[in-house]
Amino acid sequence: MIFTQYYLDCLSQASYLVADEDSRKAVIVDPRRDVEEYLADARELGLTIVGVINTHFHADFLSGHLELAKATGAWIGYGDAATAEFEIRALHDGERIPLGGPDGVTLEIMATPGHTPESISVLVFEHGTDEVAHGVLTGDALFIGDVGRPDLLASIGHTAEELGRTFPQTTIVQSSGERVRATVPGGRDLVVATPGAEPVAVVGIGCRFP
Repeated sequence: MIFTQYYLDCLSQASYLVADEDSRKAVIVDPRRDVEEYLADARELGLTIVGVINTHFHADFLSGHLELAKATGAWIGYGDAATAEFEIRALHDGERIPLGGPDGVTLEIMATPGHTPESISVLVFEHGTDEVAHGVLTGDALFIGDVGRPDLLASIGHTAEELGRTFPQTTIVQSSGERVRATVPGGRDLVVATPGAEPVAVVGIGCRFP
């Protein structure tokens, strides 16, 4: 498996390239607007970008899904609750996306509404026959020690405890950003970006030490 994280410090935003070493097929998850780094890496590694997945509609940065699709012919995927003014592939809860053969890298979609109604997480299996995922790309649904705020669109979703119990304790969590909860005037809690936070954790550690 080829797995690369791209981290943009100024936005505390992470995106990912996941590819199968044999088929050389790749998917980009939560791309930023400047897509040249993904394209350059794909060229260097001999990869074909076949799909682009946004875990949700991003309001805090400009996504590069349209630019990637134009440059590569890749499909653009969103959770099946999403509607858009451009062509998208509806990704359903439990749907599996093989990038290689039966034992190759496989992605599995998990509906995780809460931060937004169409929010999804992407389980990454190094082998399609593996019982436990190598990791999970949670977008803004689950952060290191927190969850994305659910009040932006009055979504109904999952608590941090419920999400934590969904995954095996050894699953690696890699979100599209890092957040910390801060109190703002009026006594309300606000989840804000924090560049110093860790972008990777293990579910078991997050459950023990929230």
